[in-house]
Amino acid sequence: MLYLTFLTTTFKMVIDLPNLIYLTIIGGTMIKNKIVLPGEQVSTSEELSPGDGTFEEDGIIRATRVGIFEPNQKFRKAIVKPLTSIPVEIRRGDIVLALVNSVRSNMVIADVIHVVGKKRAISGDTNGTLRVSEISQGYVKDPTTEYAPGDIIRAKVTQIKPNLQLATKDRDLGVIKARCSKCRNPLTRKGNMLECDNCKNKEKRKTASDYGEYDINKF
Repeated sequence: MLYLTFLTTTFKMVIDLPNLIYLTIIGGTMIKNKIVLPGEQVSTSEELSPGDGTFEEDGIIRATRVGIFEPNQKFRKAIVKPLTSIPVEIRRGDIVLALVNSVRSNMVIADVIHVVGKKRAISGDTNGTLRVSEISQGYVKDPTTEYAPGDIIRAKVTQIKPNLQLATKDRDLGVIKARCSKCRNPLTRKGNMLECDNCKNKEKRKTASDYGEYDINKF
């Protein structure tokens, strides 16, 4: 294992498979040849400028899509490329990752961004609805106590037509990644609550059993 410094950040170089080399920031942020999720940090504005598939937020470069981070070192651009040009069709029973867009009084609206086990882009309708009765095994009165815009959830597809329906009742379904509503830093699970290590804000979510331990590359 080789450690080196690129501009202001220390990296470690890992040879994972023959002819495959990728970089990761010390501390766990993925940098090269790893699949990343929307909103995930891939670099900083000190190292790279945002390019295709990325955006800058308070000096942090984040992904806008599910894809593979491949920085353009020549032009110092952060680029997240789509997984592949061959699309996959969502089917009933699929386990998917979805980005919560809005939370209403009786439902959650989320955009499906990835089909678990399929490292391909998605074709067709990706706008899914998660009704309040399908959120948890227990009674849920208000969906805003379980999910928030920007959450990434793992869900099961229960219906395709006439519209895409999702469910998160099972223990391994629910939020796998959430950010603080106040400062937008990642939330860490502590007991039955999620807490921001930056501002100490506490929030409630219907989390998946492996919240904070997900690895998109294994999905």
